[in-house]
Amino acid sequence: MARIEGVGAVIIYANDPKALNEWYRAVLGIVTEFSGQEGCYHAFFTDPETGRKTPFGLMPAKRHLSAEHRAVMVNYQVDDFQSFVDEIKQKGVAVEDTSQGEYGKFAHIKDPEGNPIEIWQPPE
Repeated sequence: MARIEGVGAVIIYANDPKALNEWYRAVLGIVTEFSGQEGCYHAFFTDPETGRKTPFGLMPAKRHLSAEHRAVMVNYQVDDFQSFVDEIKQKGVAVEDTSQGEYGKFAHIKDPEGNPIEIWQPPE
């Protein structure tokens, strides 16, 4: 049976992709390039073990998106949970909650357009 082997891409539709791109760069450290042809910002995450690249993109929304209708949460894996959470708090990000359990450490935040984000460090 065919199965999913990973995330093919993360694409976030934004009302203001330029401003959202600046937030992702300043707060999460995701550095992107602008594609004038598509009007989007993009980057690639590379798995150090497999070399597999996962595209990340901020695309202009086709219609205005309200914060109440965001239905997808992106989970970003980090290598040092507490340091990362401390850094984003220093940048003015409200951390809604944090937890630790069998699957690792988690924190929940929102980007400026209301997209839910989960910060995750797997268990050691």
